[in-house]
Amino acid sequence: MSSPARVRAETRRSLKSVWTIAVCGVLPLCALAIVLSDLVDGNAGWAFREAFLGAADAVLHGADPYPGLEDPSIVEGTAYVYPPLLALVATPFTFVAANVAAMGFALVLVAAVPATLLLLGVRDWRCHGLVLLWPAVLSAVHVENITILMALAAALAWRFRDAPAGPLTLGVSLALKPLLWPLAPWLAGTRRVPSLVWGGVVALVTALGSWAVIGFDGLVEYEALVRRLGEVMDEWGYSVYALALDLGAADAVARGLWLLLAVGLLASAFVVSRRGRDRQGFILAMAAVIACSPIVWLHYFALLLVIVAVAKPTLGAVWFAPLLLYGAEEIGNGTPFQTAFTLAVAALTVALAFRVAAEEAEPATAPTAVETVPAASPAVAAAQP
Repeated sequence: MSSPARVRAETRRSLKSVWTIAVCGVLPLCALAIVLSDLVDGNAGWAFREAFLGAADAVLHGADPYPGLEDPSIVEGTAYVYPPLLALVATPFTFVAANVAAMGFALVLVAAVPATLLLLGVRDWRCHGLVLLWPAVLSAVHVENITILMALAAALAWRFRDAPAGPLTLGVSLALKPLLWPLAPWLAGTRRVPSLVWGGVVALVTALGSWAVIGFDGLVEYEALVRRLGEVMDEWGYSVYALALDLGAADAVARGLWLLLAVGLLASAFVVSRRGRDRQGFILAMAAVIACSPIVWLHYFALLLVIVAVAKPTLGAVWFAPLLLYGAEEIGNGTPFQTAFTLAVAALTVALAFRVAAEEAEPATAPTAVETVPAASPAVAAAQP
């Protein structure tokens, strides 16, 4: 007959198992199903449907994929403002119905999530399930932007940081969207300058090659287009700049605070990496990726999965922090409180990951001093007891 203590222990284990299955298994699948149902109904995936597919169709018909500086799509947030490589990659999706294409791209994004985690050594099924419950990851699939693919590229850059695949992946990702450039201080700090140079060369050659395919349409006006988008959208994102404006700061002061945060993270990534703390330097560089982006909406925080996975490949408290982003606006930044709270959650996640990475870092492998004792001569050996 079981003792009361044993019964209580078994009950606690059973409840813990049920809770784990519910939070890391059932709830993420339900949330993902809701997002995919929106895509089937045509109520989601606007970035893919309106921006990517539109640009891909224009490329196929020999037209300029870029809008004019006064095009309403810029204000609406549906303008195609990426380098042409993304439009070229998206062209196969134009041969099927829009809903089919949207669902196909969504499945690519969903598959990229476990691929990213596996590349970073995450084998705990609970982590794989829990990230599909993160609001930022669900938003990235719902909007159908390429943030998750950027996370996958960052994971590849980390995994193959000492192999040719690292700079190759980083270079191609920059040609798709120049988002991961803040990884440069990490590479420089860890003395991977050849990787940094080759990544830049690959990015330049790939970008110019993709522009050559479309006859260099929009190349001259591209910088002005990106600047125009920033003028319209940067005050609506989750950034220190937008928060400062909401709190009444002057534009120059708000931009100064934004620049201070960005430069601080970039410098910290370099210094920490220079001191041999590779993992922590990478975490700070990934934080700088988010902080340096002129436009940050909810789905950008899906990049936190790279930060968390690099720091802690098994389930821990840091994996639950991004769940606090529920309530954040998917597009735009909502109220000043929402902006401040969202930035605080992101900062908390980075801080926890940085601390965990420090705690779980492998000790320095200093050479062990080995005491060498000269061989005793026969006379000395005979005199010893």
